[in-house]
Amino acid sequence: MKILVPYDFTPITRTALDHALFLAKLADAKIELLHIVDKESKQADAEHNFSELKKLFSEEDRSLISTKVKIGDIFKDIAKEGAEGDFQLLVMGTHGEKGLQKILGSNAIKVITSGNLPFLVTQSKGPKDTIKRIVMPVNLTKESLQIVEFAANAAKRFDADIHIVHEPETDEWLVKKIKINVAHVNNFLNKEKVKHTVVSLPGKKSFAEEVIDYGAHNNADLFAVAHFTESILPQFDRFSQELITNGLQVPVLIFNATDVGRVKGQYTFIGM
Repeated sequence: MKILVPYDFTPITRTALDHALFLAKLADAKIELLHIVDKESKQADAEHNFSELKKLFSEEDRSLISTKVKIGDIFKDIAKEGAEGDFQLLVMGTHGEKGLQKILGSNAIKVITSGNLPFLVTQSKGPKDTIKRIVMPVNLTKESLQIVEFAANAAKRFDADIHIVHEPETDEWLVKKIKINVAHVNNFLNKEKVKHTVVSLPGKKSFAEEVIDYGAHNNADLFAVAHFTESILPQFDRFSQELITNGLQVPVLIFNATDVGRVKGQYTFIGM
């Protein structure tokens, strides 16, 4: 397994590296730290900073980490490096959503939507010793179910429970739609022998607020969500942004979902 960590020498990305090291030791993975500069004149300083950074780690940790400095654009070249380097996971730090830091949350979404790798988005809180509870929101779209395989793999790795949460619906057609989606998830997780439960949220606040509240009351260790930019739900970009900058600082496993209608063969587990 290979893990890519965009790195800019800030405390936030240092914490992202801690999360990546935690996962790498569990999964026998290697880590690449990627620093992107906009001009060649900055390259030597970045390489020096990486050399100094690696001195801070144990010999064991240093053996897991390689570094790369690349001239380019963060919104294009992070995903490009992930694809060309055959990485399986991208661990990225972002700031909580307060004041001007909102820009950083939206920038994280721009990076996520530039590729097709699963991302683990972290904030300033370091990794826990384990993951026992994963909260996974689903909605009316089939695309929202594309995170299920990634969440199931994480649950099996940590022997964790998945809590599938959704908004309540009153319209008969919408009730039927959400039931179908939840049934697909149930069937898949039963087949994979992953412990899970389904919860209908109260519907008194925004979906994002209620998912985060549920995570707070149930000690969530990880949120897992599919981000779909062409969703029929216009608020979904905002939902993803609120989740990855949640005030609990719970890490978010997020995947840039593909239009199921164009890739039917790839997602047989959701009944296409």
